[in-house]
Amino acid sequence: MPIADPVLREIAKNALLKVKICMKCYARNPPSAVKCRRCGSKRLRWKKMKMSAKK
Repeated sequence: MPIADPVLREIAKNALLKVKICMKCYARNPPSAVKCRRCGSKRLRWKKMKMSAKK
């Protein structure tokens, strides 16, 4: 069920897409992370911000 309310959609988008991904263990980390919460690696990247629409 898609989210119709634009405010709730923005909140959901921030929670799902604005995270850092560890390039070693692929754990999701908060945006303020400097090192991975799971393995301690400093090799973090931003999650790709592309939301795909289902067909």
